[in-house]
Amino acid sequence: MSFSIELAAPAKVNLGLRIVGRRADGYHELESLFAPLDLCDAIALRIASARAAEVTIAIAGDAAGAPSGDDNLAVRAARAFLAKSGIAARVVIDLTKRTPVAAGLGGGSSDAAAV
Repeated sequence: MSFSIELAAPAKVNLGLRIVGRRADGYHELESLFAPLDLCDAIALRIASARAAEVTIAIAGDAAGAPSGDDNLAVRAARAFLAKSGIAARVVIDLTKRTPVAAGLGGGSSDAAAV
């Protein structure tokens, strides 16, 4: 079995952000007001059956500063999904960055959510 899918991962701009607490796992509870932007990263996923879970990523576009390995949020999201679901698959992520890295526009988080 194998298939592919193409996704858009839209950027956003925070209009307001407030930290309202801290969770037991160390992450913060947030209240946020944001607006979506037309700016999107493009993601193509190629997924195939495998004996064990495997995730790789190739990044193109305006990728200066984007992590290309285990620190990439899209890679972490795919691995977490495969581990939690128990699915053994080979996932290849082709990511075309259009959202500037570390610009506060949520590009990495949106990539992870799309994956």
